[in-house]
Amino acid sequence: MGRTTEYVFGIDVGTTGVKSALFTRDGELVDIAYASYPLTYPHEGWAEQNPRDWWEALTETTRAVVDRTGVGNRVRAMSLSTQGGCLVLLDGDFSPVYSAVSWMDKRAGDVSDQLVNKISMSELYRICGWPVLDSLNFPAIFWFRQKMPGLLKRVEHFASTIDYLNYLLTGRFAIDCTNLALTGFLELSSRGFSGKTMFIAGITTGRLPEIVPSGNVVGRLTAGAASKMGLSENVVVVSGAHDRYCESIGTGAIHPGDCVLGAGTSWVLLAISDSLLFHEPSTSDRGFVRSIFPGLHPVEGRFGCMSVVPHGGNSLRWFKDVMRPESSYERLNDEASEVQSGSEGLLFVPISSSKSGKGSFLNIDGVHTIGHFTRAVFEGVAFMNRIHFDLFRQAGLHVGKLIMIGGGTKSSLWPRLVADVCNVTVELPLRREAACAGAAVLAAVGCALFSSVEEGSGFFRGGSSQIAPSGKNVELYAERFETFCDALTRV
Repeated sequence: MGRTTEYVFGIDVGTTGVKSALFTRDGELVDIAYASYPLTYPHEGWAEQNPRDWWEALTETTRAVVDRTGVGNRVRAMSLSTQGGCLVLLDGDFSPVYSAVSWMDKRAGDVSDQLVNKISMSELYRICGWPVLDSLNFPAIFWFRQKMPGLLKRVEHFASTIDYLNYLLTGRFAIDCTNLALTGFLELSSRGFSGKTMFIAGITTGRLPEIVPSGNVVGRLTAGAASKMGLSENVVVVSGAHDRYCESIGTGAIHPGDCVLGAGTSWVLLAISDSLLFHEPSTSDRGFVRSIFPGLHPVEGRFGCMSVVPHGGNSLRWFKDVMRPESSYERLNDEASEVQSGSEGLLFVPISSSKSGKGSFLNIDGVHTIGHFTRAVFEGVAFMNRIHFDLFRQAGLHVGKLIMIGGGTKSSLWPRLVADVCNVTVELPLRREAACAGAAVLAAVGCALFSSVEEGSGFFRGGSSQIAPSGKNVELYAERFETFCDALTRV
């Protein structure tokens, strides 16, 4: 008789919704379900969510897959890929006392000056790998202590997305290092808690989650959680990772020089190295533009280098909504593809990329049509991606393989532009659910279906197509890139 098929869940808890994906132990995607939830913006610069929405979406989607497939009794384990940097304030019973403060929230900017007097951006960057002083749990807690001290008297535990959900799943309050880094409370050098940031925030380790490294068992499902999802209480919950790190596992980008580009609303790159690499951010950049964020990768002996193009896909969305509301993205792609490489000198600078922070079109001439403007947007975002490739090189890391995922890959033009502008072969995975696949690998490792993350990644990454750079365009865009970089200093 053949081997009984065993299954694992990889669950991606994102900013706008949850995807629960069921895989066989050999990496075959069996079924997937999605449920969305809202963000709210009660004040300018604020962004909040109801953390209970994460739980309801997680259990709803998991139950939907279990009911459709009928294999709930053969599920061995599950693990989570999650958004990072959200703050959840919990009482003694681990119930939220306030809305979850999203990683997109900027309220802590109001107390940045006070924080800088206690810990510089540079020092914080060297401690946890993240220098941003208005979008981590650490400064957000400091904000609550300054602005809403009465509320904090009701708070016993400080959580983020993954540890809150791990508690609801297992009764164990646990977080991994990739997500702990985004709270501001991880000390990279020791892989433990940062005494300094905890002291400034006025909290102790007893009020923070336990550190359980990615791929290690958190616990088994509680009776309530198992019943809600239609699963057995024997299902193991394995410590997951931040979504970008799960994407690297799910696409097989786990070796030094590999890089995953998540081409979504923002373009986020995660390159892999064999040592911790730093690139000191400029204080004028507010931590995002022209910075890399080092982290501890779930693969033993590997480290991540993350960087962000804040307005990647959002640049095209803005252009469509304002300039071409009647056009589809497919039409914009086709029009831009018909225009000569280089847009006949027209340049587009994305928002948050220049010295002023303002976006702009430059070198407008009478020969330029709406197609030139469209292509310039595609090219401008690709140029910003090249800037981050240069940051990696300056830190000592050469990117030899680029795997591109996300909404930007729906365009036939953008991956080709990235290949030509960055002079690198771009791989496009045939499977789109990279974060779910990466979480499923961690689940499989945690229940001993694989001996290592590397082994599991080999089964789950699937096939891909490749786009090689065109020599003629590489030379053209190298010249255009120098002009683009000069423009960034002038606008």
